[in-house]
Amino acid sequence: MIFCLENLNTAVDHPGTPFAKAADTLALVAAVDNSHLRLMLDISRAQIGEANLVELIKKCAPYIGEVQVADVPGRYEPGTGEINYARIAQALRGIGYAGTVCLEAWASVDSELALERFRTAFTVSR
Repeated sequence: MIFCLENLNTAVDHPGTPFAKAADTLALVAAVDNSHLRLMLDISRAQIGEANLVELIKKCAPYIGEVQVADVPGRYEPGTGEINYARIAQALRGIGYAGTVCLEAWASVDSELALERFRTAFTVSR
């Protein structure tokens, strides 16, 4: 069994949370250093609180248990905001990540289009 601890943010939602940044969450997961505790890296919340997502992914690599995606602003599907999800997908591939990438977003127009945008963002050419 693996417990994934998610980074949140205080700028937009979750005021007062002790894990307002991925760096905070990573520090705890790394300090515990147990294969049953991993980081659930929420990319959209990291963009709000930390930016420099590619470097963050590299730093978190050994501890990522799941990746959650949504775009900023609005928490809609990839391709609707400021995050370069093609680059995020390349970075995840670059660290050898083969785990779950979860779409945790609102559909900006309709759910079929949202799923297509998600698939497009995470289809990486070899």
